[in-house]
Amino acid sequence: MRHKTRHRGPVITMMWNTALEVRTRVAVGAGARTKLAGTLAQINAGKRVLVLCQPSTAVHWLRDVLENLPGEDFKVTTLEVPDGEACKTTDWLFRIWEHLQERGFDRRDTVIALGGGSVSDLAGFAASTYLRGLNLIIVPTSLLAQVDAAIGGKTGINLSAGKNLAGTFFFPRAVLADQDMLSTVPRKQLIGAIGEILKYALIEETVAKTTDYEMGPTPLIDLLEKIIQDGFDVDDPGLSGLITSCIKMKLYIVARDPMESGLRRILNLGHTLGHALEKVGDFKLSHGEAVGIGIAQTTKLSVQQKRIDKAASERIKDLLFRAGLPHELPKGLNKDEIVATMAHDKKRHGDNIKLVLPQTRLGVVDYEVLFPLADLNKLV
Repeated sequence: MRHKTRHRGPVITMMWNTALEVRTRVAVGAGARTKLAGTLAQINAGKRVLVLCQPSTAVHWLRDVLENLPGEDFKVTTLEVPDGEACKTTDWLFRIWEHLQERGFDRRDTVIALGGGSVSDLAGFAASTYLRGLNLIIVPTSLLAQVDAAIGGKTGINLSAGKNLAGTFFFPRAVLADQDMLSTVPRKQLIGAIGEILKYALIEETVAKTTDYEMGPTPLIDLLEKIIQDGFDVDDPGLSGLITSCIKMKLYIVARDPMESGLRRILNLGHTLGHALEKVGDFKLSHGEAVGIGIAQTTKLSVQQKRIDKAASERIKDLLFRAGLPHELPKGLNKDEIVATMAHDKKRHGDNIKLVLPQTRLGVVDYEVLFPLADLNKLV
């Protein structure tokens, strides 16, 4: 399971068993999407299939995916939802439930999420709750979804008070992460995923010490800096290694702690502030951009607490700057509103909130920090 800096061979398929005894097939590599029909057969799925997608994805990939679901074998319907976080509402959740009910879906039938993280969040919530659970397959088309959002079994929709405040833990039967699909991702969105990849680079050593994940000969943060220096292009042979390593890391973490009772909290690095920035900024910041800022500010806090040296914080800021991503809070956002939104975060424990802070050196974190709500202003 050691990650490679280059992976351009055949599709890699991993079987992922969680502590909840759920098996997920994870296929990674160019052409993974072509395994869709075979995957449905392998999980003994029913014949009814709903493909949930967004307009920006449908125009490029919907026909391709439907060609991999021959009509003589499956009764396939499609439903387009709004792009971005606008789809993650109770209104759209109800529309999906009604779609499934009107077409007679039963518990062997399948919902396919075709798109980025917002589609997989919504599709997962709908699949987990209709008839108490349909089959779910995720075909992530964005880099951020391939390295993080599609993996791990979290679902969610947004409420007026914040992001993902309603959700379930529900593990997909399969994830098909096809690098070819990144060719249609807008450059800005591709670069935004660096914020989430950086998270994995900054937790890598701790993950290796607490799970069976094995680090490669070169730390992930060094590989990330090299790819950014080379222009961070979808054709970069090192990108596949980054994707595979992030997926493996998350699989090992979630296998150990599927319900986020301990170790899985490590994946929240930068997210407490990041989610608040998304919400207060009316989602004008992408998730990756917001997480990048959250990581930079969190690392700065670690310096203030003498957990890590200033050079580490400067390295993070420099990496984000060279990637073309922000590392400071956007001007014009109300800091009091940001702090109030963070106080509503799911990780709140009484008068404290659980934070993940870099510790000692980049790659090592403390994911058990109880941070006073009264001090949240130090993050902004």
